Amino acid sequence: MDPEEKTAHLESWANPRPCPARIPVRVTATATAEEWEAVFSPPLDHDAYESLKQLIDTDPCFTLRFDDSTVEVEVQEGDFDNVHHLRLTATSKS
Repeated sequence: MDPEEKTAHLESWANPRPCPARIPVRVTATATAEEWEAVFSPPLDHDAYESLKQLIDTDPCFTLRFDDSTVEVEVQEGDFDNVHHLRLTATSKS
């Protein structure tokens, strides 16, 4: 893990059930402020990928939870064609 890379969890709150998805990711800040490249860690299998794709289609907003903070993020449209990573943009800080 390089010094700019952190571990976190990507959490979906797309429906009233308590946190239907909590996915471990490694995130790296990009050159643009408030943007991250998230890599699934471990990689998603086909079923998990399809479930996450449905969640993103329903609502692309997630919570990115670090050990000591959270950030509300949105998955960038058209960026989920790759099974291994997502580009996330902050929508607000908490």
